[in-house]
Amino acid sequence: MNEQAEKLREYLLQYYPAQEWPTLIAQAEEWSQTRPLQGLKVLDSTPLYRNTLAKFMALIAAGAEVYAPTRTQMPVDTSIRSLLPDFGIKLAEKKDNPFDIILDCSGQFSHLQPTLGYVELTRSGVPRYERAHKPVFIVDFSRIKRLEAVLGTGDGFFRAMKQLGYDDFAGRPLLVVGYGKVGHGITYYARKYGMKVTVADAVDKSGELPGDVAFVNSSDNAALNEAVLHSWCVVTATGKISAMRNKLNLPDLMTSPVLLANMGVEDEYSSDVPAERVLNRKHPINFVLEDPTAMRFIETTMALHNACALDLLIQDLPHKCLSPCRDTEERLLRIAISQGTIGADVELLNSEIL
Repeated sequence: MNEQAEKLREYLLQYYPAQEWPTLIAQAEEWSQTRPLQGLKVLDSTPLYRNTLAKFMALIAAGAEVYAPTRTQMPVDTSIRSLLPDFGIKLAEKKDNPFDIILDCSGQFSHLQPTLGYVELTRSGVPRYERAHKPVFIVDFSRIKRLEAVLGTGDGFFRAMKQLGYDDFAGRPLLVVGYGKVGHGITYYARKYGMKVTVADAVDKSGELPGDVAFVNSSDNAALNEAVLHSWCVVTATGKISAMRNKLNLPDLMTSPVLLANMGVEDEYSSDVPAERVLNRKHPINFVLEDPTAMRFIETTMALHNACALDLLIQDLPHKCLSPCRDTEERLLRIAISQGTIGADVELLNSEIL
């Protein structure tokens, strides 16, 4: 690896055993030889925490000139941001645009015009790329993203609640609003903790739920509010901005003891609910953690986000949202399973349990 990439690896190995991030290490080692992004300017808006630096390591090894946003809608660990110059990572300024590749999160930089295209990390960012003027690979369309979004965020939700002092879960009623990947993972872990879980969704999910999980149609405001006020905690996981707008009985909610949490990238409660009424002021609650998603759950997703940048080098790609290459996914998963600690989690995702 080049000097900066090697410096990053040595720094990160102080915090994460190599078995927790084998795909990014392998990616960096391979790319340090092939240099596939040599000289390209890459803006990477992945939420910036310590384990994000492992992602940057591989991009630097590939020869990219790596930039992080100066301003971002995403939560950020400012202590890690202050380290970026030490590793040769720049904070983007207006003069640095245009970039060649934008590795985006939640469509924050869909308004910019890179020379090659975009890779979007989340489903919440997809609507902002509906009229793409360049190719856009969507990592959320992948199988790998389920490791992070189902197991990683479910694990992160409960680690965050414990850090905030809420760790007596058994028997408590939890309302999970939204039953996509994130809601699925929270429900899985909540049942392991012995919680009484209700799922609310605008689509009838009752046939998909375990027998001990209740269902409420979130389009039925009366039923939704009944479920909210009888919960110990409500967590939103719809992936939609302002999903709860005009749904909640605010006078009753504001005086009730129910805890409110958000796991979406966007504010899912809307301006109807004051920020101070929601844990972590409406930011995804797992972002109170030093690692919002544990390295072993997120590193393969970050490697795929990086790998899709190479696919943007292919000529004549359609200017629309695209799924990541299945062969690339399978290769990354093989490395993660054979060299890392994630094998049992992949088996769990492949089982009937999740």
